[in-house]
Amino acid sequence: MTWIRGGPKSLDANNILEAIDNSLLRLRSDYIDLYQIHWPDRYVPMFGETEYVPSRQYASVAIGEQLDALGKAVDAGKIRYIGLSNETPYGVMKFLQLAENIPLNSKLVSLQNSYNLLCRNFDTLLAECCHHERISLLAYSPMAMGILSGKYFSPGGGPSDARMNLFRGRYSEGESRYNLSNPILKSAVQEYVDIAIKFGLSPASLAIAFVLKHPLVASAVFGATKAWQLREVLQASKIHLTMEIIAKINKVHARYPNPCP
Repeated sequence: MTWIRGGPKSLDANNILEAIDNSLLRLRSDYIDLYQIHWPDRYVPMFGETEYVPSRQYASVAIGEQLDALGKAVDAGKIRYIGLSNETPYGVMKFLQLAENIPLNSKLVSLQNSYNLLCRNFDTLLAECCHHERISLLAYSPMAMGILSGKYFSPGGGPSDARMNLFRGRYSEGESRYNLSNPILKSAVQEYVDIAIKFGLSPASLAIAFVLKHPLVASAVFGATKAWQLREVLQASKIHLTMEIIAKINKVHARYPNPCP
């Protein structure tokens, strides 16, 4: 990532504070409402990995140092609230534990992790952490990079300008998690599409409505390149998923649990 301050950097205090100052300059703003650490500085399994391998851990910046830097930014009025992203239950609780020893004017308020019909890892340990600590989930990739629309499994493999086609071979994180050649993924998507069709919904609306239904979700982070896609997503916010629909979704999930962790 050579475009980020000359290349990959660790999340030490100096780097965090420099990133905040540069963001304020680009935004032409006096403060940032919510500032989140994008992903852990330490090794954690993510983007398709399902097992923690102790030997892959490496020396990383202490969480206490990161919190201290964020606290200074809060005290200076540069940011108002802090959050995490792509975190684990251990990471969330460790941040909270160490935050007790640092005089922060803002507690941890958000967690931005992937959550969709194909990736429901949040539903277990992370959900418990967030519920008891009053942390809201900002669910990113609610459409699983558009896969839940079913377009990639249509004849021809979907539109040429669709993201997974346009950037094929150049998006390692996305392709490792959302492997279109995985037959389990294809089967799961087809069954979710069938549920949507049966109840007169678009597959996209079903996927978004499912995410918004979760009581711990504060917002769904989505991308739209066309006006009709935006209208479809907005329509999903008005959809009520019945118990019958949820039961059918859960049956598919039981057959194909988290094919895109």
